[in-house]
Amino acid sequence: MPSTSQTRDLADRLLLHILGDEELVSSLLGRSGMSPSQLRSVVNSPEINEFIMEFVTESDERVFACAEAIGVTPEEIGMAARILLRRD
Repeated sequence: MPSTSQTRDLADRLLLHILGDEELVSSLLGRSGMSPSQLRSVVNSPEINEFIMEFVTESDERVFACAEAIGVTPEEIGMAARILLRRD
């Protein structure tokens, strides 16, 4: 089982991927109701990893696409989400 540190690292990689994809950023902003400036202000907050995991895991399609993009398995994202979001 990955450590919390490893799951946070995975969430950080997902965040970087999302921020580099205009469509994903648009979806993230739409889902959250945040403006781009509000997103910039929360990127370094302690809650960002959980927020990103919730966003990625709300859609199986998104999990598979993000997993492929960052070179991990969908199961790794699922495990990290369970750890960070305490969904055991």
